[in-house]
Amino acid sequence: MSTAADTTNEAPVLARNAEAAGPDTAVVSVDEVEPIERRRHERIQIYLRVRWEGLFGCYEGTLSDISAGGCFVLSERQTTLRELIRLEVELHDGEWLKVWGEVTNQFPGVGFGVRYTEVEGEDEEKFSLSLTQTKSIRAGVNALRRLSRAFVNEEGEDLPPERVDRQEYKRKVMLALSKVNRTLLDLPECPKKTALRLSVQAYADLYRVWAAMSAGAAGNPKEWIASYKCLKDKYGAPPHILLAFRDSDLSTALTFLRQKAHIYLTFVS
Repeated sequence: MSTAADTTNEAPVLARNAEAAGPDTAVVSVDEVEPIERRRHERIQIYLRVRWEGLFGCYEGTLSDISAGGCFVLSERQTTLRELIRLEVELHDGEWLKVWGEVTNQFPGVGFGVRYTEVEGEDEEKFSLSLTQTKSIRAGVNALRRLSRAFVNEEGEDLPPERVDRQEYKRKVMLALSKVNRTLLDLPECPKKTALRLSVQAYADLYRVWAAMSAGAAGNPKEWIASYKCLKDKYGAPPHILLAFRDSDLSTALTFLRQKAHIYLTFVS
């Protein structure tokens, strides 16, 4: 979703909506906002818990994007245009950041954009570090999403393993690992870091299992047994997945690992 939390020219939007929505609400469609937006700060898509206090009380919601100048809050709760609110954002390490902001626009039933007016003194450094970590998370997530698309064609349909080049997938794994490792180094120990690590491990183990199944128990018995144990012990694969591994059913076994990797990645993003 596009937001106008961080723009330099709001007047045309407000004027167009004033008559229809009344003096206290600006109802702006995405198509209207996008052409006139002039962002001063890079917007980063990320989902974080948020609490805020405004004219109508204290509420909780989800922050869906953030920048150095503002953010967008997903919530069905009511706010008013130009309302001053106090935001508390849960950072990646579980700490809470406190900022003051002004409601700049609203999407009734969806959420509202906020421009920061003040970051409490002791939180300024924490806020700057969090933005850096958020950018790093997006880089790691995007690297794994590109890797995941190795099994998808241009129409967005899943490809069977037989139509995917295993060595090309290995090359993509190595490229993704270098980017994800940088992200892991940037982050403190936190749930998002754990989920990112588990996701990249699942994508890497997918190649290991793929290679072992292609070689077969006779071709490389040591790696075949290690991959079977990896599925069973590390990922808790149910009986039908283990049977698929033994029967060399690549599609079923590899789809299981892709789904595991995707679940972890979804938590990160």
